[in-house]
Amino acid sequence: MKRKPRRAELGLSIEDYDRLLAAQGGVCAICGAAPKTRRLDTDHDHKTGTVRGLLCHRCNRALPNWVTRKWLLDAAVYLRQNYRP
Repeated sequence: MKRKPRRAELGLSIEDYDRLLAAQGGVCAICGAAPKTRRLDTDHDHKTGTVRGLLCHRCNRALPNWVTRKWLLDAAVYLRQNYRP
């Protein structure tokens, strides 16, 4: 039996997906890459199941499920303070 697409498992219809994709300008919400050979991945909060946006496969795989908004902001502050060009 074929597995449902992740968007369907999360309750996102193809129409909802298309609306979200249009709202994002047709590109990944993080890096801005347009999908080439596959649809963008449906990013979601693993605790609540809430859909956050659509990401390319590379960005989706690079964003581990343990990363929180606070952690990302703290990491950005750390990198800004310690960046040496």
